[in-house]
Amino acid sequence: MAHTFYDGTIPVLQSLMLTLKHILTKASTNPGPNASATITESTFLTTRLIEDMHPLADQIRLATQFAENLAARLTNRDPTKFDGAPTTLAQSYERIEAVLKALGEAEKDVVNGQADVLKPTQVGPTAVVEMSGAGYAHRIVLPNVYFHVMTAYGILRKEGVQVGKRDYYEGFFPQ
Repeated sequence: MAHTFYDGTIPVLQSLMLTLKHILTKASTNPGPNASATITESTFLTTRLIEDMHPLADQIRLATQFAENLAARLTNRDPTKFDGAPTTLAQSYERIEAVLKALGEAEKDVVNGQADVLKPTQVGPTAVVEMSGAGYAHRIVLPNVYFHVMTAYGILRKEGVQVGKRDYYEGFFPQ
């Protein structure tokens, strides 16, 4: 069977969400000997890779919101708007699970039918342009989700959590 628009979007986002869940779980359950002994859950979520970047909680917020926005767009529904950044790991996991559920409910034929559909698309805080579902997926959403998941990974590494390349790829391996 030929590779479809669905194949290049929904399973990819599912894999990224599973990776995000995996690295957060590893950080909270088995951070390793190099992890900061003084970090608490609340400070953990406020940790940044560097001062001018968003903290971990916002990396989770952005990755999940972008994924939810695309799932909604490709299934012809309004996106769930999450309230702010998660303040606990439990909220982070709930948000990831909500997105995974939405992605899991996406029907292939519906998603494939949205690839070339032009719609007004928010591409910044104030910018809206006509964009196809495929353009939105591949030029806006997927690069952003990859970026925010990788930045979350970098924050965890910076804090001494023992995550490696295998952990980043965790969500992409067959379950």
